[in-house]
Amino acid sequence: CGSRFRGSLPSPAGTSMAALPRLHSAYAVEQAILGEKSKVVCLRVGEEFEPDCIRMDEVLREAVGIVEGACSIYAVDKQEVPECVQEFQVTEPMATLFFFRGKLLPLDLGAGGRQKGITWVVSGRQEFIELVEAVCRGAQQGRDFIVAPKDYSMSFRY
Repeated sequence: CGSRFRGSLPSPAGTSMAALPRLHSAYAVEQAILGEKSKVVCLRVGEEFEPDCIRMDEVLREAVGIVEGACSIYAVDKQEVPECVQEFQVTEPMATLFFFRGKLLPLDLGAGGRQKGITWVVSGRQEFIELVEAVCRGAQQGRDFIVAPKDYSMSFRY
C-alpha cells in the first residue's frame, strides 16, 4: 500500500485542486465500496455546506493526488443520500469512514475504543496521509480494526 503513495510535495502556489468525486445515490456508494478490490475507499459523509465538511474536503483535496494509488476518496451528501446515514449509523454532522473490500474498517483512535470513523477535521494533509497509510497497512494485513497513528482520545473526547 505504501509504495502507491506519491510523496508529500506541496502543490505549486496558484494551482487549483481537483474537486472530490461526489456520490449521488445509494447505488453509487455501494458500487464505490464493493467495486474496489485493491484500494481502500474513504467516504466523507456530511452536509456539503457544513463548515467542518468544507474544511475536511479541503484536506482531502490536498491529499487525493498523493494517496490515489492506495485510496479512493469520495464525498457523500447526507441529505442527498440519506441511506448512508442509516446504513453506517452516522449521527454526527460529518464522518470520514474507511472501507476495504466492501467492509467498514473500525478505527482505534486511542484508549482502545473502536470507532466507525473520524468525526472531526484532521489538522492537515500530512495527518490524513498518515491515517490512510495506517488504514492501508492494517487492511492489507487483514486486521479487524485499524490503530490510528495518533492518539485522539484526549484531543476530541469521542
